[in-house]
Amino acid sequence: MKAPVLTPELKNDLRVLQLRNVLDPKRFYKKDASAKKIPKYFEVGTIIEGPTEFYSSRLTKKERKTTLVDELLADKQARDYFKRKVNEIHAHNVSGGKNWYKKTTAAVNGGKSKAGHRAKRQRK
Repeated sequence: MKAPVLTPELKNDLRVLQLRNVLDPKRFYKKDASAKKIPKYFEVGTIIEGPTEFYSSRLTKKERKTTLVDELLADKQARDYFKRKVNEIHAHNVSGGKNWYKKTTAAVNGGKSKAGHRAKRQRK
């Protein structure tokens, strides 16, 4: 097996495969020890559905895209899920820090921040 040329599209597809446990909340994937690095030797193929899967799990021609990332971004449910999760993570990360501290000190000081209090003290 030859080592394939890593194009940006192929790198993105491999990254999606490595992070597949984040994509679907209802599916569990065993932790992969080699998930940190991109494999040197691999092959990419096309899945050909059997005749029994015509109505059950077949993608129509309109739904088929060239890369995995394009297929994920074309799926409305997946996009909504990703957007909701990113917003939850963002809200959690923004909840702490300097702005949170300023809000709590302003609430304790009756709407006045410590910076304004120090400025008044220095003027006197």
